[in-house]
Amino acid sequence: MNKQKYSANLLSQILRNTCGVIGLGMGLMVASSAVSAACTYSIESEWSSGYVANITVKNDTNAAVNNWSVNWQYATNRMTSGWNANFSGSSPYTATNMSWNGNIAAGQSVSFGFQVDKRGGSAERPSVNGALCSAATSSVPRSSSSANSSSSSMVASSVRSSVASSANASLPANNFAQNGGVESGLTNWGTTAGTVARSTADKRSGSASALITGRTAAWNGLTFNVGSLTNGNQYDVGVWVKLAPGTPDSVISLTAKRLDDSDTTTYNEYTRVATITASSTEWRLLQGYYTQLGSTAFQHFIIEATETTISYYADDFFITGDVVPGSSSSSSSSSSSSSTGQTCELKAPLRWTSTGPLISPKNQGWVSIKDPSVVKYNGTYHVYATYYDTSYKSMYTSFTDWNNAQQAPHTSMNGTRVGNAVAPQVFFFRPHNKWYLITQWPGTYATTDDIRNPNWSAKQRLLQGEPNGALDFWVICNDTHCYLYFSRDDGVLYVSKTTIGNFPNFSGYSIVMEDHRGNGNQYLFEAPNVYKLDGQNKYLLLVEAWPSGPRMFRSWTSSSLDGPWTPLADTDANPFAGNNNVEWPTGKWANGISHGELVRSGYDERLTVDPCNLEFLYQGESGTGSTYNTIPYKLGLLRLKK
Repeated sequence: MNKQKYSANLLSQILRNTCGVIGLGMGLMVASSAVSAACTYSIESEWSSGYVANITVKNDTNAAVNNWSVNWQYATNRMTSGWNANFSGSSPYTATNMSWNGNIAAGQSVSFGFQVDKRGGSAERPSVNGALCSAATSSVPRSSSSANSSSSSMVASSVRSSVASSANASLPANNFAQNGGVESGLTNWGTTAGTVARSTADKRSGSASALITGRTAAWNGLTFNVGSLTNGNQYDVGVWVKLAPGTPDSVISLTAKRLDDSDTTTYNEYTRVATITASSTEWRLLQGYYTQLGSTAFQHFIIEATETTISYYADDFFITGDVVPGSSSSSSSSSSSSSTGQTCELKAPLRWTSTGPLISPKNQGWVSIKDPSVVKYNGTYHVYATYYDTSYKSMYTSFTDWNNAQQAPHTSMNGTRVGNAVAPQVFFFRPHNKWYLITQWPGTYATTDDIRNPNWSAKQRLLQGEPNGALDFWVICNDTHCYLYFSRDDGVLYVSKTTIGNFPNFSGYSIVMEDHRGNGNQYLFEAPNVYKLDGQNKYLLLVEAWPSGPRMFRSWTSSSLDGPWTPLADTDANPFAGNNNVEWPTGKWANGISHGELVRSGYDERLTVDPCNLEFLYQGESGTGSTYNTIPYKLGLLRLKK
C-alpha cells in the first residue's frame, strides 16, 4: 500500500470539479494598460434548502486595482445575506467593495461571501458580468460535497508563501542541499511515481531543472533527498516550481516524508510543509518550515500536485537550519517546534510553580498591568499588555531574560496610530508576511512589519456582525482556515471561521460550548486561549472561570479546531491552572490565576506550544482596589512541573 495517497487525493477530488467562469468590473489605479484578474465563484457549503457562495478576485496585474464591482443574476435562487461587500439589487445583484477591501495589491486577492436560498431549485452557478474579467478569466475549484468545503475555500483563496513569486530571490547562504540546482545530473532527485528527467528546456537558474511527467495520481511527485535531519530541530525548506507550458494554474505542495512505520492504515509519516498556486508562466517559490520530531527517521521531501496528470519543473531546492540536537525553536528562522524533540502528553492533574511578580506598574499613574500577549522572536520576549491609570490603555516591553523584565522600558501605546489595544493578542501571519495585533471594543486588528515598533497601523474591524458585549478575541489558524474565538460574559464560548485567504475578515459566529451553572457566566467567563501542541494532532483550549472563588483556568483538548472538545482539567479541584495546583516558592503574592497566555514554541498564526516545557504568563491579583479597575494586577510566570 502506497501511503502517499493520504490527503493529496482528497484535495485532488476537491479541485477536480469546477464551476462557471465569471466576469468582474473594476476601477483601476494602474500605470500599465494590460489588465486582468483571476475571478472565481465557488460554493463554500451546501444543504437541502440553501448554500453559502464566495466570489474571489485575484489581481494578476503588476499594479494595484481599486474600487471593484461585480453583478450576477439567478433564475430561481435568491440571496438572503452577505458579508465583506456592499450589496444592492434583487436578482440581478450588485456587490461593490467596502472601505477596507477596495484596494487589491498586485498578486493579491479579495473575497466576499453570501448565503443563498435555493427556493425549491438546485444550487445555481450564474455568470457574473463586468469589464475587467472579460479580458482574462479563470475557472474556480469547487468542492464536490459539503464535507470538502474547507479545502475548497483554501484553494480558491490560495494559501501562498509570502515570497511565492520571488523568481529572482537568491538562495540562502547556509543552504546544505546538495545538487538542488540539478547541475550534477539527478543526484538526490527522484520520484514517488511517474518519470523524472533532467531538463534544459526550462530552468530557474543554471543550466537545468528537474521535470516530472507521466503522472497518474496526485501522490506522484518529485522527491529530493537531504540526508538525515536532527530530531527536534526546525528547518527552512524551499524549492522553485513551474508548470509545463500551457498548463492552467494548479496547486503544488511540499511534503516531508519520514520512513514508513509498522501501521499501514495511517499516514503519520507525512507532514505538509507548504502549498502554493503554481503557474506555467513564471517560477514561484514553494517554501515553509519543517521540524523533525519523534523516533522515526527522516526519508525525503516530496513535491506533488493536486491535479493528477499535470507535468511540472522544480529547481534550486534548498534547506537551512541548525544541526545541533535540541536547538531552540525560538530563533528568527523558526515558527513551530518542540525544544526537546520529545512528545509529551498533557495529563491531569497538572502542577505548576509560580515566579514572583515579573512585570509590575512602574510608570507614573499606572495602577495595574494585565491581559498579556507574549511572543518569543529572535531570542527576545515581546510583551504587549493592558495597563490602567484613569482608563484602560496599552503598553509594550521587550527583554531577553525574565529576570530583567521589570528593568526593561514600559512603553505606552496611547497616542500612537493604533491607539489603545486592550486585551491584545500578537502573532505573525505568514501568508501576509506581517505581524497582527488583535484587540477589542470592538474586535479589531492592526498590522506592522516590525514587532519591536508599537506604532502599529490604524485598527480595522475584525468581525462583521459582532454581537453586543463581545470581548477577549483570540485567533488561531490551521492549514486552511482561521478561527476567531471570543467571550461575552454570558457562560458561552463563541467562534467565527474564515478561510486563510480571506483573513482577517470574519463574519457570523457559532457556539463552541456553554455552561450556565452558578450565576450563569462564572464557569465559562473570559480570556479563551487555543493552541496547537507540538508533535501531536491535538489542540488545547483554555477558558478563564471562577466557579467558587478566585479566577482559574479550565481546559479541554481536541484533534480539530472545529471540536468536539474533551475536558482535560476543568474543575476547581482539578484546574488547568488555579490556586489549587500552583506552588509559590518565593511566597504567595497573587490571589487566583487570571487572563494570560502560554509562551509559544513558535510565533506564527498556528500558535504552537511545547507541552514538554509549558510556561504561562498570567495576571495575578496582588491586592485589593476600591473598584475592579483599580485592582493592582501584576504579571507572573507559571512553569509546569514535570
